[in-house]
Amino acid sequence: NKVDLLCQTIDETQVLKNRDLHPKTWNYIKDNKFFGLCIPEKYDGLEFSQYAHSQIVQKISSHSSTAGVSVMVPNSLGPGELLLNYGTEEQKEKFLPLLSKGKIVPCFGLTGPSSGSDAASMPDIGKVVIKNGVKGIEVSLNKRYITLAPIADVIGIAFKLEDPDNLLEKGDEGIT
Repeated sequence: NKVDLLCQTIDETQVLKNRDLHPKTWNYIKDNKFFGLCIPEKYDGLEFSQYAHSQIVQKISSHSSTAGVSVMVPNSLGPGELLLNYGTEEQKEKFLPLLSKGKIVPCFGLTGPSSGSDAASMPDIGKVVIKNGVKGIEVSLNKRYITLAPIADVIGIAFKLEDPDNLLEKGDEGIT
C-alpha cells in the first residue's frame, strides 16, 4: 500500500521538468523508511529481503525512474550496506537509524570520468598513513555521477587502498 501511495505522489512530467522529485515525494520517501528497506529492524529499518527491495524499486520505477533510483541507491550501494557489513556497533547504532528514517541521506562515489562503474579500472588511490600519531587513509580521487550527492549527508567512497608501510592490522590492500 505504501508503494502505491508513493507512486500517487509522483508526477513524472514535473519531475523531468524540475529535475527533482517534489518535496512532498521526498518527505513521503523519508517518513516511510524507503531509505531503510534493507536495514534491520534493530536499527529502525524495514528489514526487507533483496527480492522485496527489487520488487519495490521495480514498481516505483514504473512510475518514475528518478524516484526508483533515489530509493534503490541508498538500499543497495553505499553507507548503509557498508556500515552493516563493516561498521562497528557504535557506527551502526549512530548512523543506521538516521539512514532508515531519512534523517540523513546517503550517496556512494564509485564512478569517475575515465572508469565508469568498473571499479577495477578506477585511478582513485588511498594510502594508509600515520600523521601526528594517528593512523588513517590519505585519499586522492576524482568522482563523477554520484546519485543523491547534491542532497547527501554521508558518503561512501570506493578507491584502491595501498599500504606501502604495512600499517594495516587486518584487511588487505585493494578496492575498498
